[in-house]
Amino acid sequence: MKLVTIAGTRPEIIKLAYLVPLLNTHFDHKFVYTGQHFSPNMSDIFIDELNVKPDYDLQSNTSDIPIIRDKLFSLLRDLNPDYVVVYGDTNSSMAAALAARDINSKIIHVEAGVRDFDLHVPEEPLRIQIDEMSDYLFSPSNFCTTVLSYENTRGKIFTTGNLVVDVCKDLSKIANSRKISDSMPKEYLLLTLHRPENVDNQQNLKLLMNHISSTDYPVMFPVHPRTRKNLENFNIQVPSNVTIMNPLGYMDFLALMSNSKLILTDSGGIQEESITIKKPCITLRHTSARWETILLKANILFPPDREDNLHEVIKAMINAKINKNPYGENVAQKIVEILKTELT
Repeated sequence: MKLVTIAGTRPEIIKLAYLVPLLNTHFDHKFVYTGQHFSPNMSDIFIDELNVKPDYDLQSNTSDIPIIRDKLFSLLRDLNPDYVVVYGDTNSSMAAALAARDINSKIIHVEAGVRDFDLHVPEEPLRIQIDEMSDYLFSPSNFCTTVLSYENTRGKIFTTGNLVVDVCKDLSKIANSRKISDSMPKEYLLLTLHRPENVDNQQNLKLLMNHISSTDYPVMFPVHPRTRKNLENFNIQVPSNVTIMNPLGYMDFLALMSNSKLILTDSGGIQEESITIKKPCITLRHTSARWETILLKANILFPPDREDNLHEVIKAMINAKINKNPYGENVAQKIVEILKTELT
């Protein structure tokens, strides 16, 4: 049985780090990296650290779905896989699903059923369309499985958990002891911002910096390249309690997360990682696709235009007791065992 897994972004590399080797062991399997994330700090360093080596690197250097789809079509036509594995809701995953359909290959969607319930979120239409096209859907939680049960899903649905759990749990044990810098404060918050709704919008980015300035805690801020550029272009002052850092490798970033008091982010993947390592999270958005974490009170929404004091919200969240992870365990192994049963 021939399988091809396709990915193109930093979160996908992290989440597929344990699944790809297992697929290599049990199937005739190839791993294709589209190069949607093409900055060395944003992709190569994760491939190197996690030892996930693609069999094919398309070096697309773009997030344009038609361009990635055309590149993938040529490759998939030659490889002629029975199944194409896609992860989540990226442009690379959408392009891969379309290219798979073009060559009449069946589609396996890992991280199915994730929803913001807001079609203005760029990923939302992609998630829905990939789920509708897929033959096998692996859901990261019972919540996502319930969502799929209400939709027009033709494929077979399995609740397996979120692949990030295995990677995050294992590597955080090692990362805990890593030293990022001699000048790191003993107690700090971690901030990440990358979503266009926050960093490409001058008003929202300014509002968020104002909110961050309200807290007494030092804030460590590994800056996404686009965010750094926009802070400069919009002439927005970074608060004095914020320490700007360059993008980090995954192990260093895990160390930064593990030793923080609380995480402020607009990243879906970091919301998942936060609850996995039992760190309280504040999501700097109006919505989230990780509703499980909010229902478990491990996460709270704080959009830029919120008028109350962020510092008070941080004080209320910082000692949150996180006793449950909704995203399972041994997830990569569960997925492979199901595939071995279903595909052979």
